[in-house]
Amino acid sequence: MKTRTSATMILLLTFVLGGIAGALAHRLYLGRTGASTARNGGRPTPHDIAEEFAQGLSLDAAQRDLLKAIISGSREKYRALSRETRPQYNAIREQTNEEIRKILREDQKARFEEIVKEIEQRRRNRPGPPGPRDPGGLPSTPSPR
Repeated sequence: MKTRTSATMILLLTFVLGGIAGALAHRLYLGRTGASTARNGGRPTPHDIAEEFAQGLSLDAAQRDLLKAIISGSREKYRALSRETRPQYNAIREQTNEEIRKILREDQKARFEEIVKEIEQRRRNRPGPPGPRDPGGLPSTPSPR
């Protein structure tokens, strides 16, 4: 009976230690593959990008700091471009929605408006390029979801 209990305890201990080792390995894997990217809505931070380059190029601390500044500056340029072009995208989206409304029967229009609202909500919540989130109707390209 004692050997059966010992065998059970050894088996249980093996599973517990295996779980701990697996959890640790998973955490290390996420650290190397961009876990902070997942916390940032799927978008890498300037720090993430700088660290990837720093490791790949063996950058020193001064180079890392300069790289972070360069990446942050480019993000601001992307945001400015997005603010500048966003109204054009919105106009095309609204024109598309109006054209679609014209071909729908009355019983289809209410459902269309619900779908537009659902898409708008997903657009506001999804990760995307830096810049202001826009309210809109149908996406210009089909969503992969």
